[in-house]
Amino acid sequence: MAVAPIVIRASAKQRRFLDSKADTVVYQGGARAGNTWAGALKALLLAQAYPRCRGMIVAPSYPMLRQAVVAELTSIAAEMGLLYTWQWNKSDNEITLPGGGRFLLRTASNPGSLLGATLGWAIGDEVALWSRQAYEYLQGRLSDPQGPRQVCFTFTPKGTAHWTYSHLSQSRQGLEVIRATNRDNPSLPEDYFERIDRELGVGSPIWRQEALGEYVAFEGLVYPQFDSERHVADPPAGTTWASVIGAVDWGWTNPGVLLVLGMDTEGCIWARREVYETERSIEWWAAEAARLTQEYGVAQWFCDPSEPGNIAAFQRAGVNAARAANEVVPGIAAVGGRLQAQTLYISPSCPKLIGELRSYCWKQTRDGVVRADQPEKINDHATDTLRYGVMGFVAHRPVEAYVL
Repeated sequence: MAVAPIVIRASAKQRRFLDSKADTVVYQGGARAGNTWAGALKALLLAQAYPRCRGMIVAPSYPMLRQAVVAELTSIAAEMGLLYTWQWNKSDNEITLPGGGRFLLRTASNPGSLLGATLGWAIGDEVALWSRQAYEYLQGRLSDPQGPRQVCFTFTPKGTAHWTYSHLSQSRQGLEVIRATNRDNPSLPEDYFERIDRELGVGSPIWRQEALGEYVAFEGLVYPQFDSERHVADPPAGTTWASVIGAVDWGWTNPGVLLVLGMDTEGCIWARREVYETERSIEWWAAEAARLTQEYGVAQWFCDPSEPGNIAAFQRAGVNAARAANEVVPGIAAVGGRLQAQTLYISPSCPKLIGELRSYCWKQTRDGVVRADQPEKINDHATDTLRYGVMGFVAHRPVEAYVL
């Protein structure tokens, strides 16, 4: 009896990506252009086609691995009849398919964790939220002669100043770039496009980036001081914390954000952890804040003051929550001053914050004049939260810490 073929719907751009045999193939798309979905399906196809080697899927951070990559991977695996036949070694985070193909699940937040593996193929999700070092480390792992030694990257660009612009924006020998817009994604409802066009403004730089997946030279950046090479780092091992606080920006359809920030004994602030989610209840956010309080020793949470009911809900849940200072321009000046002085650092495990810092802009008038007193209310959720946190250190006087 013949077995019916499995049919999975994909756009023409996604099929080009899936069929590509280039050494490095890039799926450059707008937000919701089916980037992560295409990468997950490509991984399963490569694992089936090359069972004698090992592959790897790499996401920017563990939350993005769990919430985006694994969600797409398991959904596609269910369609392909693999979900209940593969073996998932949770301790090593390695999946083995029935035919023997296997792949690791990793993150780019700790580039050193990519070293040591010998790979036949690799998938890099949202590489525009990676450090260049993580990209280079992954490229250097593709040495297994049993595999195609192909690496595939999916992402939405983050401006012409980003390192991917020089590395991955133009097709050349060994590199194929496939460009897609969110309208190339067959699964999105029509009202999604209407909302994006309305909220971002057709033709605006952020619309060209998020809807069309274009590289944009952003004018009037709020934080031109931000430089990934200088400001993205984890604190040194054994850092003594003078104070640890949290910051909160509320959201539902738009993302809500929690940030954990620490001030070391030299007065430097480190953004150590982010939670970036949509459509979560206030009870869920309160539980997350309580968990992070316990994990990091957060003394106080400084919250977006626009929702006093949410602050009260945090307090009822036992979270020490207070209104954040919300003076926008002074807060931006405080963050920018610390970036300029190099006394503010962002952990690689905060990819959404890093992405927003690269594209957060001042509003422009119709004739192109930049208004350096009013930022665009677009892609500002994590940057607002950072502002609350930096200003929170002024309100929360750090205790002096001594190493005896």
